[in-house]
Amino acid sequence: MSNKSILDISQFLPYQLVSLSTKVSNDFAQVYSAEAGLTQAQWRVLSHLFNLEIATAKQVCELANMDKSTVSRAIKQLEEKQLLRLTKHPADKRASVLQATEKGLKLYKQLTPKAKEWESALLSNFTDNEKAVFRELIAKLSRSVEEKGEI
Repeated sequence: MSNKSILDISQFLPYQLVSLSTKVSNDFAQVYSAEAGLTQAQWRVLSHLFNLEIATAKQVCELANMDKSTVSRAIKQLEEKQLLRLTKHPADKRASVLQATEKGLKLYKQLTPKAKEWESALLSNFTDNEKAVFRELIAKLSRSVEEKGEI
């Protein structure tokens, strides 16, 4: 078998993206874990909650690209920590919505500047132009994957 027909996994884009994502996620986890004792799933649920006016567990699953059981477990744990509560949906009484508590809001406001500082440090070797191009390339790649999925 020739070397041309062998896939070098270390140079394969999906592998590189997953590997980088894991490294970045694990490094950032130190921020919310040390500061607030949150898991990755809890942080992601809480973050999406603050970016939506009304959040359902289903919406969080879709936005965070997490499975239902992981989101459900994180919601339960966040409820136990009194960082969020479930209430009835104002338009659909059969559905529940996630709502941050005052304690949850305070924690999120405490973590937000630390998250921004962490991101700034991570990208500190990039020029402003490189940061803009990098974000555009990520968005372009994301759109390409979404379009591919529509076929």
